[in-house]
Amino acid sequence: MSPQEWLNVLKSAYLQGFIRRGGSAVKFAVVDEAQNTKSVSMEVGDLSREQGFVTIHADSCCTKVQLIDLLFKEMARQIDWDALAFEYVQKLFREHQWKIPERRGECCWSSVASLNSCDESMMKREMNAWLEGALFQDFHMSREFRLAMIQLCLAQLELPDSPSKEPAAIRAWLRGELKQMATLKKLLIFEKVTRSNARDLIASLSHWTRLAGKPGMVLTIDISAFTGGKDVGATSLNYSPSAVMDAYEMLRQFIDGSDEIEGLLVVVVTSQAFLSDQRVGLNRYEALKLRIWDDVRDKTRQNPFAPMVRLTDQTEKFTQGSLLARVGSRKEDVQHQRVIESLRAGVPSQGVVKALGCPQPMVKSKFQQMLQDAQASIHKGWTTKGMLIEGGFGTGKSHLLESLSHMALDSRFVCSKVVISKETPLYSPALMFRSAIESAEIPEKRGDVLAEVAADLNFKSPQYANFYEWVHRQGGEIDGRFAATVFLYERMVNDPELSHRIIRFWAGDPLTDAEIKRYLKSCDANVSYRFERVSPMEMALQRFKFVSRLMIAAGYSGWILLIDEAEIIGRYSFKQRAQSYAELARWLGRLEASSFADLGYKSGLAAVMALTDDFQSAILDEKGDREKVPEKLRETGSETDLVLSRQAEQGMRLIECERIPLVGPYDQLVEEIYHKIRSIHGAAYGWEPPQVPTIERLSSTRMREYVKGWITEWDLTRLDPTQKVEIELTEIRQDYSEDRELEGDQEGMLHPALSESI
Repeated sequence: MSPQEWLNVLKSAYLQGFIRRGGSAVKFAVVDEAQNTKSVSMEVGDLSREQGFVTIHADSCCTKVQLIDLLFKEMARQIDWDALAFEYVQKLFREHQWKIPERRGECCWSSVASLNSCDESMMKREMNAWLEGALFQDFHMSREFRLAMIQLCLAQLELPDSPSKEPAAIRAWLRGELKQMATLKKLLIFEKVTRSNARDLIASLSHWTRLAGKPGMVLTIDISAFTGGKDVGATSLNYSPSAVMDAYEMLRQFIDGSDEIEGLLVVVVTSQAFLSDQRVGLNRYEALKLRIWDDVRDKTRQNPFAPMVRLTDQTEKFTQGSLLARVGSRKEDVQHQRVIESLRAGVPSQGVVKALGCPQPMVKSKFQQMLQDAQASIHKGWTTKGMLIEGGFGTGKSHLLESLSHMALDSRFVCSKVVISKETPLYSPALMFRSAIESAEIPEKRGDVLAEVAADLNFKSPQYANFYEWVHRQGGEIDGRFAATVFLYERMVNDPELSHRIIRFWAGDPLTDAEIKRYLKSCDANVSYRFERVSPMEMALQRFKFVSRLMIAAGYSGWILLIDEAEIIGRYSFKQRAQSYAELARWLGRLEASSFADLGYKSGLAAVMALTDDFQSAILDEKGDREKVPEKLRETGSETDLVLSRQAEQGMRLIECERIPLVGPYDQLVEEIYHKIRSIHGAAYGWEPPQVPTIERLSSTRMREYVKGWITEWDLTRLDPTQKVEIELTEIRQDYSEDRELEGDQEGMLHPALSESI
């Protein structure tokens, strides 16, 4: 497919259609050696600007795109924040039928008040009320982003020759150029742009561009520097395999989260080496490959709507009319296309699960019982047992987990979906906690979930009284730092900066003992707290239990973790596999340990873990972990390794005996899903999809292959009904070869001993 033909698809089907209506998508363009990645990126940018989108380009040659906070800062530098704010202010005035000059230079409080025949103070009151109702209550944006945009909007009516300090500080904050946060603290913005808030800021920015009257945002990311090549200059940044995998994980997260973002098209441009380089190419990171690889495709033609296309000199012409989706702009119309986009990438988005349902009655029944057990665990004094589900690649494990998350949220649990990856290894409780906090969800709000939970605390409620007594219990399960910070949070609730520091400490950020003691002294606390020496691993385990109890104190039922792609532990080196088996036992509530390390004990915390169905045969049997792991650990003679050997054995026994298999795609189910997707595809693109010959029904055929086959055939038939579609399959096999790059090198990730020996 030629670049121009693919650009026509982007223009007609996405920029003029899906993205403009509020959809989001991530597309990969693999450029042939004869092409230049930079020219493709420029053409995408030109097309985006022509269609009125906010257009941003990030080049891996000069921006460390694997770090999402640096990516956001680069995006922020390319945006005219004042222009967007002024367009939004004009929109507000028009909505309230007030007059405002068309030119920014003619606007100030006095002139606008005079234009509307009112005094300046009244004008300011009205403006603040509008912003309060329209922006501050818009939970599609994170709290700090809302506060920042309110200030930029107010700044549009200031005199140009006497601007206040806050708008300049906000712009510098967004771009990562603000040295000190003092100016913004009085605006209740306390934290710089970091990896913990950058993803929410990107989603907030995309929503903001549409509020300001733009159709959306297009972000092109040139990642050709990852693999080098002739298009990469001598001054380009160099990327290690570890950094490249960080970037692939970030892109994987963009794909998985696209259903939750409004009006964003991400175009990733790369060279042919992306597909062929075994050291830093796509094959090195399966989690991304599984989402964009064309394992189900036509024998002769590419699907231009696929997540990944290969751009060459080959010509495939599409008529303009066949590219346009003849649907309305209603929310449900856009949602149909969101579902199809997610299914093309094999991503079980919220919309997909709602549209297709989840035919796993036994697992859902067991999960419902687990929710009841978790909710009752504090009063009953028991440990909630977790669940381990298994299924082959493409059989619906992630789809099931998404369905379970809906059940948990409907039962007022906070829910975190954690994907085991390079940056979230199963054997590291500290990194598991960080990922769980960052991915935590509560209904209908975006941003810092723990801040929202803390805001829901009622200091006079019986739930809070029980929590306060538990956290202050002498000789209890958690360290005195948590009791001290709970005391401070309640006593100093009117100090927003201190409240923020405390919430960030609960979320995993550092807060020194000296600082805590200084805060205690400043509020004349007549109680003393003892701070023990606590390892990073122990502190992470205590945080899990503390935060879950905090959520219950705020009126939630508890905290559920849905842990996906756990099979990656088969690629760890020996010691990390052993530690992962022990952590698996912990998450399933079967680890013999002290009370704080038994995470499900009287905490409202429980987990479901998903694993491939060939893990036992490939790793425990063929690789020999069942015998070799305990044997090697015992040979060292150390007490720590003896403890680990027992815990690892317990985890492996659970893999052998406690797995819950998924129901496979039986004939009736395949028919039901077929008719549902056919109906959704028809609604998404305004046509009547023909009946298509299904992929051969074998016991080995996966639901993913059925679904991608149907959609590919309908996509290509809609573009050219005269050409025959011949679907071919390429089997994707799980790779269990050891890869130390997947283990990362974060300081403090490894723990020298597990809980039993602490």
